Amino acid sequence: MILHQVSNSRGNFNYNAYIYHNVYWAPHFHGNYELIYVFEGVADISVNGVADVLGQGELILLPPYTVHSLRITEGSTWVGVFSEDFISSYAKEYKYVRYSKFKCSADVEEILKKYLFFEGAPEHFMHIACLYMVCNECVKNGAPHSAVQNYQFIYEVVNFISENLSQDIALIDIADAMNYEYHYFSSLFHQYFSMNFKSFINLLRFERSCALLSDKDNSVTSVAEACGFGSIRNFNRVFKELSGYTPREYKSQQLHIKKA
Repeated sequence: MILHQVSNSRGNFNYNAYIYHNVYWAPHFHGNYELIYVFEGVADISVNGVADVLGQGELILLPPYTVHSLRITEGSTWVGVFSEDFISSYAKEYKYVRYSKFKCSADVEEILKKYLFFEGAPEHFMHIACLYMVCNECVKNGAPHSAVQNYQFIYEVVNFISENLSQDIALIDIADAMNYEYHYFSSLFHQYFSMNFKSFINLLRFERSCALLSDKDNSVTSVAEACGFGSIRNFNRVFKELSGYTPREYKSQQLHIKKA
């Protein structure tokens, strides 16, 4: 199963960065860029099904909606996830290009280690400057690969579902909207998402509902309707299957956390 990380699919200068040791993320994708830098040791990565290893000092810049997994078993690796508004000029020109792993020049690497590669966010304009510096090094030193087919297909599927989540959506609806023959589309969907359509729809509805339930002003009933569950009974069933909690239990838990 490939997970869509909704929390990492937001704009408005959304950003998070952490240094990790001994962790594993199963195949997933999100709407933001992801930058990975290995401080020491190695990190095993798979990008659109192709396995690779990042060594000390190596980076990879993943464009939005790239399916990837990451395993860090030795050393430490910095991972930053950020929305494209940080690098809007780069995103506009290189939106459908994925670059291979690369290394920065020594002087640039020292600047990035000082001003970017730490947990938390730098000052706003320094942050933007550092990320553009990464983009420049990526274009100079990385090998470009066309990511149009994978990126476009995943993006258009997720975008269509996200825009119509409150509706009753069938696989044939998306196939028609994207001008695909139904059986060919169904084959592509299973190839890229490795799960059946109903499970994927429920996953996106669940993730959207988690975000909405965290707002005290949204009732469980309104969230169920906004996310297209059809009924409270179905909402309760799907939510508990995926989280172990009912929507009301989850909402209460989130509000308690916010108060704390």
